[in-house]
Amino acid sequence: MLPPLLDRRFVLVTGKGGVGKSTVTALLARIAAAQGHRTLVCELNTRERIPELFGHASVGGTVTQIASHPSGGEVWSVNIQPAMAMEEYALMKLRFKTLYKIVFDNPLVQSAIRLLPGVNHLTMMGKAFNHERETNGDRPAWDRIIIDAPATGHGLTFFQLPKIIRDAVPAGNLHQEADDMWSLLTDPTRTAVHLVCLPEELPVQETLEFHARLKALGLPLGALFVNMVPPPLLTEAQQAEFAQMLAAPEDPAMASLWQTARVRLSREAMAANQLERLAGLKLTQVHLPTIYTETFDEAAIGTLADAACAQLGCEAAPWR
Repeated sequence: MLPPLLDRRFVLVTGKGGVGKSTVTALLARIAAAQGHRTLVCELNTRERIPELFGHASVGGTVTQIASHPSGGEVWSVNIQPAMAMEEYALMKLRFKTLYKIVFDNPLVQSAIRLLPGVNHLTMMGKAFNHERETNGDRPAWDRIIIDAPATGHGLTFFQLPKIIRDAVPAGNLHQEADDMWSLLTDPTRTAVHLVCLPEELPVQETLEFHARLKALGLPLGALFVNMVPPPLLTEAQQAEFAQMLAAPEDPAMASLWQTARVRLSREAMAANQLERLAGLKLTQVHLPTIYTETFDEAAIGTLADAACAQLGCEAAPWR
């Protein structure tokens, strides 16, 4: 049973570039699959990270199963590419590939499409939206769809484009499609937007600003995943003992060790200050610890998924 913060079918993960969006996307997929859910992860025209984090080769634009859980849950992955998404959508509407080629292989049409602002974001969002509508008999094809959304620099355009198109185009098929996308994005019973951040000044400031913009748009915000939180080096008793040691005359042989400890504790203090700033967002915070490992792989994702489950109250069912 998933907690309320994780029980939406359509999930978007966003944050400043480099904060660990793909890591959080992967651990959410792992948690969902462990509950027996058939889960699709969508990356958007980027260097693929999700298959790698599950020990699988790149999948490209083909929806591919990359992992399975003893419960029957599955993780599937696709890297949505604008050209392929555009062709798929056009074929849905034009019905015939020959007609598609006549229209879209025209150099003038291709140039016009490239010049349209946001067209790539719209086609990729449309592809993910179509996956949400896919059915397998009388039930949805996917129990969970998790999107590794663009970083905050481009994320706002990605999130608000369906609304812009809906408001700009008064009627017709494009208006209806954009309206349906916007209805999905703003529906708190179906959708959640999770934010990812590092406990550092610049990522925190960008998260605070981006949160305000998303909230103003009326998007249903989920949890705030704070990645790479330094685990406590010392207990409270050890900290007091360490302070007494520092007050005593310094042993030259121990100077480098003391300096290393000072730096480490200073990092903890700075992270704590940033977490206090983030507390003002009133979002449930999930702290993901820093993992010291040579290879960040499926095992590391499992460790982080266990840490997230411990804080959110979900079962971290073993994978093997």
